[in-house]
Amino acid sequence: MTDTLERTDSEQPPSRRRKRSRWRGAMFLALLVSLGLVATGVLPVQQYLEREIQVTDAEQRLAALEAENDAIGSDVDALQSDQEIERVAREQYGFVRPGEIGYVVITPEGIEPDGQEPSPVVVETSEPGFLERVWRYLTGDDLADDG
Repeated sequence: MTDTLERTDSEQPPSRRRKRSRWRGAMFLALLVSLGLVATGVLPVQQYLEREIQVTDAEQRLAALEAENDAIGSDVDALQSDQEIERVAREQYGFVRPGEIGYVVITPEGIEPDGQEPSPVVVETSEPGFLERVWRYLTGDDLADDG
């Protein structure tokens, strides 16, 4: 009974041996092709991982630029009002309105400014009235001194 259950390769039919050897040959060939592809770099796993890192970095830079763009956009929106334009003109460029006198405070080197912003002093110059102009004309006060 044990003779019928245990057969060696030499006792199996030749067609079954050929199928098994073909299967082994196909598996061996597939293994060789796979190893060849990995060895030659056809499967660029390293490049794929590097590209993924580059994409992540680019997405982070994009998010930072979008946040900066939003901040600049809010500044542009704020500059659409007359009050903001006047504030920027006064602070950054030293503009004054007619009748105001602008001062620039220069601190000597080595001395720290106290940090207080000076408030603008408004000096109104008014035009003399009609009677005062007539009086100046009659008395000659309206003539310019030529020195």
